[in-house]
Amino acid sequence: MMRTVFLAFFSVGLVLSTSGCTDFVELNQLAFIIGTAIDYAENGQIEVSQQIVIPSKKEDPSKREGSSSFFVMSAKGKDVFQATQKIQLRMSRKLMANHRMIIAISEEYFKKDDVRKLFDKLIRDPANNLRDTIVMIKGGSAKEFLMLNHPIEPLSTIAVGKELQINGMRSFSSRQFVIETLTKGARPFMPVLQIENVKLSKEHDSPVAELHGFAVLDHHLKVKGILGLPEAPGAIWMSGKGSSQGATIPWNNNKDVVSFRLTRLQRQMTSANGHDPKHMVLTVKAQAYLLENTSQQDMSEVENMMELQKCLNKQIQKELQSTIEKVQQWGPDVFGIGEYLHHNYPYWWKSQRDDWDDKFKRIEVTVKTDIILRSIGVSGAPVK
Repeated sequence: MMRTVFLAFFSVGLVLSTSGCTDFVELNQLAFIIGTAIDYAENGQIEVSQQIVIPSKKEDPSKREGSSSFFVMSAKGKDVFQATQKIQLRMSRKLMANHRMIIAISEEYFKKDDVRKLFDKLIRDPANNLRDTIVMIKGGSAKEFLMLNHPIEPLSTIAVGKELQINGMRSFSSRQFVIETLTKGARPFMPVLQIENVKLSKEHDSPVAELHGFAVLDHHLKVKGILGLPEAPGAIWMSGKGSSQGATIPWNNNKDVVSFRLTRLQRQMTSANGHDPKHMVLTVKAQAYLLENTSQQDMSEVENMMELQKCLNKQIQKELQSTIEKVQQWGPDVFGIGEYLHHNYPYWWKSQRDDWDDKFKRIEVTVKTDIILRSIGVSGAPVK
């Protein structure tokens, strides 16, 4: 009996002693990285900067100027890990990157170094969540971007993530970026930010990171061109990464303009006549809602509505066709047409997949539009 009791207590003690977490880290022992910046450094090194949130600091909105809820720590190294380890040696808490929202890479680094070598740690390290967004900083340093305050959001990185989401620009995560980098039939499409001084009040100017456009990257992650904001939304739509956007087109023989909100953006690829992989048809679909009309025409009349829908489709088709042709001159297939051909014409693709950036230039791509006007707003005739 005594032996049975002894064995029972021994077994319970053994279970309790082996079930504990020996490497458990308390919450107040962690430093949360919200943004990471990569800048070029001399002698084969890179400079890594980490934007770290201060969790215990509570800002008073009335005393916001001059205070921050974050700090930025930087170090140089031969790779991302070595530089980050140098930062860790200066920290009293363990660095945690699982909640990171933005990875910012400077334009200088794209020009002077090989961006591909950055992503081994991104793919290999399980601490990376691959939900963050990779952006390029045009003109300035990526470190400078992390140090910026924002007039509304507590961190510049949070602001950029929200701006892309609110403006209907999705699928720009680092996971998607890595997939497109490793895929032969598609190329990465990256948001570009530029730091500009913005007048926030009569007395106060402040540097703010503004969306400048989107960079078109080749298979080696070199920038082949940057699409500005007039063209970039259309390219995002055709690449399948947009959910909504605005459109303003000329109307009434260019005397007036009309503006729309386009929602439920879709795109569909087919080959011409269903069998010619060298001639692709890219059809974009959307639902349009009229938001502003500067003409004196009554849009509640059926004839005007039909004419407006026809004009909208024609103008959007013209703009998107021009964007396709511009990107084809650069070469990188950011629309994923090569992936469509890979899945639907596998034997033909085997002879075309090498040097696809160059061969994509010779593919004939025709854009078609199928935009349905869903609403003209709550008024038909303009206010007189």
